[in-house]
Amino acid sequence: MWGRRRGANLVDTEAMEDFFEQLDHLNKEQLLSMRAAWRSANRQMHEDAWTAVRVIGARDGLSKEIDRVRKKAMAWSTRGSDAFPYTLNVDLVWQQVKMEAEEAIVDAALAMALGGRLDQQSHDILMEPWLRATEAQD
Repeated sequence: MWGRRRGANLVDTEAMEDFFEQLDHLNKEQLLSMRAAWRSANRQMHEDAWTAVRVIGARDGLSKEIDRVRKKAMAWSTRGSDAFPYTLNVDLVWQQVKMEAEEAIVDAALAMALGGRLDQQSHDILMEPWLRATEAQD
């Protein structure tokens, strides 16, 4: 059948729905925390984690799914939020903060989507900014 998706679906899962729901409820300070944590990460370790993501994509035929996750996370960073109070407020600072946190958001989305397919060290590196930001939320 034309257009029918086969194989793994990394985007349309309950875990990813929960991730984006949580993301919708982060505040500016949490997003700034994500950005700061992402920028302070060891660059080589981060690049190694991204290499692990690319290896999984190639090895497991998930490159297109990984790209879908990445695009959805980037789209969240550039659109308005569905969460109150941001639905009533076109706040340029809020939009800028979201866009500046984009890399950290993409990393967390990929780590969440790949789950156990990703080795623990790579998973932890990609999730670190997200975990720092959401600690204050819990």
